[in-house]
Amino acid sequence: MIDFSPTTPRGNGILQIRLPMAGNPLRYINGYLLEDDDGLTLIDAGWKADDVLAALRAGLHAHGYQLSDIRRLLITHCHFDHYGLAATLRRAGVGALIMHRLDWQLARDHLSDPAEIDRKADDWIARNGLRVDVSLDEELMHNRTELAQPTRELEGGERIGRLRALWTPGHTPGHLCFIDERSGAIFSGDHILDPVTPHVGVWRDTGTDPLGDYIASLRTAAASRASFVFPAHGEPFADLERRVDELLAHEAEREGHVIGQLGSAPRTAAAIARALPWTRRNRDFTELSAAHQQFAVAETLAHLEHLRVRGVVVRKEQPDSIGYRLTAAD
Repeated sequence: MIDFSPTTPRGNGILQIRLPMAGNPLRYINGYLLEDDDGLTLIDAGWKADDVLAALRAGLHAHGYQLSDIRRLLITHCHFDHYGLAATLRRAGVGALIMHRLDWQLARDHLSDPAEIDRKADDWIARNGLRVDVSLDEELMHNRTELAQPTRELEGGERIGRLRALWTPGHTPGHLCFIDERSGAIFSGDHILDPVTPHVGVWRDTGTDPLGDYIASLRTAAASRASFVFPAHGEPFADLERRVDELLAHEAEREGHVIGQLGSAPRTAAAIARALPWTRRNRDFTELSAAHQQFAVAETLAHLEHLRVRGVVVRKEQPDSIGYRLTAAD
């Protein structure tokens, strides 16, 4: 039986602390507290909210610790549900804040002018065929995070106490997993989840291939041969290679669905997304909330851009719209 108590000891000096995500179907994010030779390490902090801070304090207190006992906070990636509480914890006495250089850059860009970043993302999704009003969702998200400068920026490969940083871009450019040299486990952030499939989307025209990065990073993580997986959402699980194979198969299946909607005439990402099933329940696009419709279009764009990088599709741009068609139709 899965233990849904607020904190669960996981052996090898690892404590799982479930930090609430009120109003979100995922219910909680996992913070992982590790005992190390030089003190405590916390992986991920949850979003900025009083109930999250209270849950973290309670989890620490139940095992004889307090916030100031945390020597370092490691951030798997800069999304608000992982990084949002970081500034609060630094003010409370947490010694060090560590994250990847690229995600610090992303956090700095997004939080310096969040309204402008949101406008650009909305305009980009609109050029790809979908215009919706998600201002309330965006405002709520920004209220749950705060800019906090890291004391150390990583590139991947570094040792931090008992952990080794593994750069796994895709979900974000600077996403990190952490390999525990003591237990052999991997702390996978949002890179590898079960049964949820991580979001990989294209939210602006950067010329990058995040889905290609994600697929390569899945193989990098599998090559670690980690004995156990501690994800940021959901419960820890064994058999890393099995889950990586499932995620790779899912991306291949989605790619097939996307290709099946393409022909000789350009179609927008939104038109393609409207024809695809969504979520594990195979919901219709119209059943999704406005915000999740945007996520669906961004994910479809990730597949289309990955296909474009490989020469399978061609992108056709007009002043107010972008469409994709098969290269073979030339």
